[in-house]
Amino acid sequence: MEREIETRMPAQRYVDILTEAGFKAVFGVEKNKDILIGLLNVVLPAGRRVSDLAYSTTEVPGFTLSNKSVRLDLRCTGEDGTRFIVEMQCYRQLNFFRRCVEYAAKVYDAGAARGDGSGYGIQPVYFVALLNTGVPKFDRSDAGIWRDRFVSEYTFREKISHEVVDETIFLNFVELNRFDKSLDDCVDLADKWFYSLKHMGSMDGLPEGLRVEVFERLFEACEIAKFTPDEKLEYEHDMMTERDYTNILNTYRAEGLAEGEAKGLTEGKTEVARAMKAKGLGMALISELTGLPEDDIRKL
Repeated sequence: MEREIETRMPAQRYVDILTEAGFKAVFGVEKNKDILIGLLNVVLPAGRRVSDLAYSTTEVPGFTLSNKSVRLDLRCTGEDGTRFIVEMQCYRQLNFFRRCVEYAAKVYDAGAARGDGSGYGIQPVYFVALLNTGVPKFDRSDAGIWRDRFVSEYTFREKISHEVVDETIFLNFVELNRFDKSLDDCVDLADKWFYSLKHMGSMDGLPEGLRVEVFERLFEACEIAKFTPDEKLEYEHDMMTERDYTNILNTYRAEGLAEGEAKGLTEGKTEVARAMKAKGLGMALISELTGLPEDDIRKL
């Protein structure tokens, strides 16, 4: 009898950081803050360096007009009081840039409330978004500007002179969706970070070109086999939720849009929101993705 050859997909060794579950498992735990510091120091503007961080609660109370809180992916504070918001953006959202502005402005305003009142001793806020998708309204058609530039920065500048009077609110976007270099083509530390982040989930070991301490730590933190039982359980639960969520979005694109056209766009969104709610997704996230008010979602 001919021996039957069994073919199986190889087990994934490292988490996929370009998922919300993978990002949370690696950067959302304080024991890996040295890795987060290393990442921030390659994407922040020159002159702004982080030496230490304290993790803060990801929930910001009284955030919306209806006094509802919002949960950020990751929020931390530097030694000098500078606040950092770090997010992994996996899915294309129509008003994503506006949401980033609002989140950063609210955290900045919270700093004013704790500051010295009329003295305006408010520490700056840096919003850092890792993008696995394009952002609507971003124009990257000018190859002369954007060919090898994958980090964009937005802040308050004088229109003609580009003068920045003071550090207030900065939005930094790491556009991994546009990064297409091979490891051999990576010319600096930032390139190697972006390569690692983009390909981590498909690699089976640390490449020779990344054998330096910072990447040894990154790969160690991403290795699923080295998770504690509780960390692994939480990661697997988050991945299942995220896969369900992705399936809902794909189903909505394939069927929901046509159904929405037949029944009316609002009714189509309601069906999607109902399915997301049944899968246990948070009210704020469902509202953000469908555009429906949280109060309406609660009634479903």
